[in-house]
Amino acid sequence: MTDREPTLPAEPGRGRLSRLLNIAGVVLVGSLLVRQGLLALPLWIVIVTGVALFGWLLRELLPFRPWWSAIPLLVAVAAAATIAVPTNVLGVVPGVVCLAGLIASESRPLWLGIAAAAAAFLLFLAVAAVLDAGPGVLIGVSASLVVAVLAGISRRQFRVAAARDRELLAERARLGEERAHTAALAERSRIARDIHDVLAHSLGGLVIQLDAIDALLESGRAADAHRRVVAARALAASGLEEARRAVDALRDPEASADLAGSIAALVATHRSLGGVAELRESGEPGPLDDAAAGALRRAAQELLSNARRHSPGQPTTLALAWGPDAASLTASTPLLRSTPASGSGSGALPGGGGHGLLGLRERVQALGGVADWGAEGGVFVVRAEVPR
Repeated sequence: MTDREPTLPAEPGRGRLSRLLNIAGVVLVGSLLVRQGLLALPLWIVIVTGVALFGWLLRELLPFRPWWSAIPLLVAVAAAATIAVPTNVLGVVPGVVCLAGLIASESRPLWLGIAAAAAAFLLFLAVAAVLDAGPGVLIGVSASLVVAVLAGISRRQFRVAAARDRELLAERARLGEERAHTAALAERSRIARDIHDVLAHSLGGLVIQLDAIDALLESGRAADAHRRVVAARALAASGLEEARRAVDALRDPEASADLAGSIAALVATHRSLGGVAELRESGEPGPLDDAAAGALRRAAQELLSNARRHSPGQPTTLALAWGPDAASLTASTPLLRSTPASGSGSGALPGGGGHGLLGLRERVQALGGVADWGAEGGVFVVRAEVPR
């Protein structure tokens, strides 16, 4: 007996109705034995019969502990086997019930119940030989013990199967919670990427414009500063529109998107901020789900924003290519001589330390596509491809 063994009001798997029926059975069998003439038998038979019935009753009243609560069951089985002959088989009923319960309990080893059944049968044969029992008693008691063993094993298998089903349900619930948690983390990452793209594009451009306006005002070029203010306002309006699109995408992920038109609008905004960019489209445009279209649009936004920050004044070429199985966007921007080139694992354009390109790669890979970047002959090239 250890501290880990359960202490329950009754044996696990048995309800209140079962306990009440067993208590009623104790009373009924005791009454039948008295009516059958139990009190006229020798005193030892009366005492052993009382022990058998009391052991049956204790099974229903004692707190369940796998080992301690097995003792009255074993005593009841032995007592019932002893009085089976003088009570004309009726006295074996408490032993049959307790033996079936002993075997059925999955908290106890099966060998304990089988050993108890074998010992009870041998004890019964010894008493039967002494008292010269008839064949009817031999057959009746033997059949009762066999039925008790088979019923106990059947009940035990049912309880084991039920426990296994509960474990499987608990495991499925746990896996469902883990999947929901993983999906929530993925959704948070996607939202973070969208927010980064919107803010990096609009706020980053506004910072550049405000710096330029400040410099123009210091030099007295008010007209040029005014044009920059107009361009900054257009950029702010564009950023607000992008934010609205991001919110709409979260609310309605099935919303359609004009990919080429969206990228063309980004190119126009880039030009209004003083940048140089052009969009080239090739292939036959076709259906593209909103997630894939959004990934390429965010890619164009990130690439143009990085070009303004890290290669100002350099022309950027965006190539949107439609293939039979995939759509790709390739951006090429000449590097400034003072800026070292970064490889495909750097996570940003030259001079940048942000997470824009890494977020781009994560977004594209989540759709089953690929994204890579690097310097090729003084030109920084970024390519993103998503399946159609």
